[in-house]
Amino acid sequence: MLSRFTVRQKLLGSFSFIIVLLLVLLAAALGNMQTINSKIVDMTQDRYPKIALTNSITVKSLDIGRQIRNAVIFSAGDTEEYLAKVSSLDAAKNADMAKVEQLLSTAKGKELFAEMQEKNRALTAALEQAYPLIRSHKTTEAADVVKQKIAPANNAFMANLKEFADFQEGLMQKAMQDANAAYHQAVVSMLTVAGIALALALGSALFIARLITVPLQKSAQLVQRIRDGDLSGSDENIPAARDEALQIARGVQEMRSGLRGIVQAIQLNAHNVSDSARELSSMAEQVASGAQHQAEATAEAAATIEQLTVSINHVADNSDEATRQSCETGSLARDGGKEVIDSVARIQDVTRAVSGTSAQMNSLSGEVQQIGSIVTVIRDVADQTNLLALNAAIEAARAGEMGRGFAVVADEVRKLAERTTSSAQEITQMINSIQHGVTRVVGSMDASLESVNAVSSSTELASQTIERIGNSTHAIERSIANITGSLGEQRIASQSLAQNMERVSQMAEENSATVEELATTSAQLSALSHNLQDITARFKL
Repeated sequence: MLSRFTVRQKLLGSFSFIIVLLLVLLAAALGNMQTINSKIVDMTQDRYPKIALTNSITVKSLDIGRQIRNAVIFSAGDTEEYLAKVSSLDAAKNADMAKVEQLLSTAKGKELFAEMQEKNRALTAALEQAYPLIRSHKTTEAADVVKQKIAPANNAFMANLKEFADFQEGLMQKAMQDANAAYHQAVVSMLTVAGIALALALGSALFIARLITVPLQKSAQLVQRIRDGDLSGSDENIPAARDEALQIARGVQEMRSGLRGIVQAIQLNAHNVSDSARELSSMAEQVASGAQHQAEATAEAAATIEQLTVSINHVADNSDEATRQSCETGSLARDGGKEVIDSVARIQDVTRAVSGTSAQMNSLSGEVQQIGSIVTVIRDVADQTNLLALNAAIEAARAGEMGRGFAVVADEVRKLAERTTSSAQEITQMINSIQHGVTRVVGSMDASLESVNAVSSSTELASQTIERIGNSTHAIERSIANITGSLGEQRIASQSLAQNMERVSQMAEENSATVEELATTSAQLSALSHNLQDITARFKL
């Protein structure tokens, strides 16, 4: 998988890995420093200020006790000064207590501070009782208040204050221990991370160096063997990669294979050249012998060509006469073909005329039949008219004198119907006669049409035969023309061949000289092939 990366990418990846390890080490160091800093901040901004304020409260409380004692013991002139100091110290003490209260965070600390405030209020109340007595210079009463109230209240306050101070001191000590533990843990973790980072960086460097140097070492060894002429050995399976070291190793391996193939090809070609040189020398001797025989055969071929030229001239003359006769035959065949084609056209015209007449006669027969149908209708009408006239005469006879005129008309109608029937019968006889005549004419025309068609078919066959004769005549004319042209070409070729035979004879003499030079060249080529074999023999394949 790593072969997909270049050397530059591998080095960048290794350095990036080392940088990441350094960043991890830096992050661990910063985390430990942050822990230590939080411990120090806790001591300096929380634990120490409360201890300092507690000590300040203790000092101020002791000063208040001394100033009260001085106010009771010493002269009345200094009483107000001592009381003023007491008030100032008490106010400062209360201010320090207020600051301490703001810094409190633990439940126990707040509980102790609450007890201390309660004791402080009791002490303040006792002091308030002593102030009037001191200002009134009632020393005995003031001393009693001091002994009985102020001193117990102050002792209780100081005991509570000491307990609070001890608690804060314990917290301070614990914070110092936590800071020391955090420091030692930071040192251990940083040394551990540094050791791991150093081991990983060293392993990464050795791994990348091995990925780069191993292929290069193999390539160097292979180049050394190639330089010594050793091209033997099998190729390792080096996959195609983007790693330059692997590309170099693969390229050197392919170069060895290529050189091995080239040397093998050179050795093989050298052997082939040597064999070819020997064969060439043998062939040169054969060519020299063949050149001698060629010169003798050339003289015989020249005499034969002269005889062939004379024969070709006679054949050319005969072909000219055949061409003339075939042209006359073709002309006669074309004329006969034209006459036959004209006859065929005229017979086809007669055929079309007879066919048209036959069609018209068939049409006439149909029309005559239609007339017969009409005559039949007229005859039927005349019969009906005759019956009507008869009925009318019967009715006129029944009418007597009044129907006489109607009887005359009916008689005339009957006569007209009889004449009509008689005329219709005559027309029917004439139509039958016409139909028989048309039938005979149509039969005759059909027989004539068959005869004309037979004659037309025979004429067409004769026309096709004459046309084939004409085509064959044309083909014979073309063949004779081709033969005549070929004979002309043969005449020219034979003359040119005679001239070439003379040049061949000259070339045979030149070939003899060339063969001698070829023999010398083959000897030199054989010597070169031996030298080439000696050069390639130093390579081990």
